[in-house]
Amino acid sequence: MTASTTPRKSRSRKSPSRSRSPSRSRAKKATAATAHDWLLADQPDLPLRMTLAREAGRTWATLPVAERVRRLEPMLTGLIARMDEATALVTDENGKPPVEALSQDVAASIGIARHLLDSAQQILAPRCERNTWFIHRHATVTPRPMGAVLVISPWNIPLVIPLGQTLSALIAGNAVVLKPSEETPRIGALVVDLFKDCDLPDNLLTLVQGDGVVGAALIAARPDKIFFTGSVATGRRVMAAAAAHPVPVSLELGGIDAMIVCEDADLELASSAAVWGGIFNHGQVCASVERLLVHESIYEPLMARMLDKIKRLDPDVDLGLVTADKQKQVYDSHLADARERGLTLRCGGRWLGERKLAPTIIDGADIEQSEVWQQESFGPLIAVAPFRNDEAAIVAHNNTRFGLTASVFSRSPRRAEAIADRLEVGLVAVNELGAALYAQGELPWGGVGESGFGRCHGVEGLLEFTQPHVVDRTRRGFFEFKRPWWYPYDRHQLELLKQFSRLMGERKPRRAVAHLGRAGLALLRQMADHPRL
Repeated sequence: MTASTTPRKSRSRKSPSRSRSPSRSRAKKATAATAHDWLLADQPDLPLRMTLAREAGRTWATLPVAERVRRLEPMLTGLIARMDEATALVTDENGKPPVEALSQDVAASIGIARHLLDSAQQILAPRCERNTWFIHRHATVTPRPMGAVLVISPWNIPLVIPLGQTLSALIAGNAVVLKPSEETPRIGALVVDLFKDCDLPDNLLTLVQGDGVVGAALIAARPDKIFFTGSVATGRRVMAAAAAHPVPVSLELGGIDAMIVCEDADLELASSAAVWGGIFNHGQVCASVERLLVHESIYEPLMARMLDKIKRLDPDVDLGLVTADKQKQVYDSHLADARERGLTLRCGGRWLGERKLAPTIIDGADIEQSEVWQQESFGPLIAVAPFRNDEAAIVAHNNTRFGLTASVFSRSPRRAEAIADRLEVGLVAVNELGAALYAQGELPWGGVGESGFGRCHGVEGLLEFTQPHVVDRTRRGFFEFKRPWWYPYDRHQLELLKQFSRLMGERKPRRAVAHLGRAGLALLRQMADHPRL
């Protein structure tokens, strides 16, 4: 079954009540919310839901951007008022510690929403483009909504990802059909509930709960744009399904991101960053530090600091939980492969209960051939390897199919930036973790290679939910005339076009004037032969 809803002002502010999930026995994985007037529907009903959303979007798109922003502002006000509730829900359903739930999901959502609401009018404003060669004409380029946008969001960052993408699509003038992960359905319901006080048309925002089968049915319902965040394997299936219609897709996929620590780095800063970057949210982040490249001269000192800091962690306070059971199999496979290869587990490698793996650091000869180095663990496993010089670090970093974020630690800004410029990723942070850049709403977020394509956040991210609409017209004070390349064709016309082509490519003024003169002469001869041209 699926659940679809449009926010209504009559809804309660209480979080959705729990019920048994078809995918999990635990009540915390509930999929229903009896406090909400959800309209239950089978998969055959989804094309109708998409049609209704598209129709609502047409009305919404006619509003000026400033009016859309005004109507969406209450969402942010409500999120701030419900900060404690949202934090508790993320901790309960996703398993993050409260500090991480607040900082990574709630606070990040507030910052990104504030930036979107403040910058939308400028980003979405029409721009004028003058015609270089026909000065009597100019054009207006206006970002226009795409229609009904399908947002499929993940379970690891369950609030800020769907909230930011939903808000971006709505500000841009689209309708939204949101399918959150079946692992975190109550947080998905909260995202939609936060818009209940916004003055939105019926069916503009629709919530559909379900698993991958439901996601496939939604794609088959032919949205106008798909924004998917998740694994590479699922991203491929989404892309293949969308191509059948075709529907444009933005994919935010996985990563095995690396942190490079140069010998001149602040070891205290770098070790703290590496530990947190690899372990926060139980490592269930596409931009977590899964590969650590350390200069050979500081390898053991940095390792000693990291091991000491991991020892000081309180598992009950500092460590998150495994959200999706399927990740356990990945961790066990990577650990088994590491042991078979004779790699060294410097710490961890054991379970601290059913849903918590001890933070694990792995190194050893030829670690670059191991599963933990080549594949995304999406867990608290950090694979470490030494490098001799900057060139070797760059080559080792780029030897991957992924390319989301990277981090470079060095006391030399020039050196760090020189390394960063050659890393094949979407974002690089210097003396900071790449994962932290997601919370900066001004920066476009997205990867290269198998980490996907398309962007969210920043100018590029908001425009991702639009398509350019061009209107070309005559400027005031100018008159129109028949074009010299229209019928009838003759030899004078051919000469005119040759000279004009040369004129467009010429950079030297004297030659440009000569081409212009020859083009004008050819035009006069053409008009003499065909006076009614």
